[in-house]
Amino acid sequence: MKNQFFYTRKELKSGTPENPVYNEFRDSFNVRKVIRTVAIEDGRLLILLDDIHERAQEMPEIDPRSNKVKGIKRQRNTFQSEIYLEGQDVERFYNATAIV
Repeated sequence: MKNQFFYTRKELKSGTPENPVYNEFRDSFNVRKVIRTVAIEDGRLLILLDDIHERAQEMPEIDPRSNKVKGIKRQRNTFQSEIYLEGQDVERFYNATAIV
């Protein structure tokens, strides 16, 4: 597939704030779904995708007077994928998507 951009995603595994240990994953997204990119001050790039979707969550409804659960309330939220690129992935993304 020529429309997939592969990048490295890091998740904190363990360690201390001074010496973090990360798990690295190889992920991808469809470059045709990118609707906006935002450069962040720390050098990362935020990518917003055109995949707005709803998710339903069941939340407990708590009575404030007795602090007991009255029932379950279904809540619907709207989400959009946000991908953060950093380091060499930012430059590779710019080079792969630049209009020349």
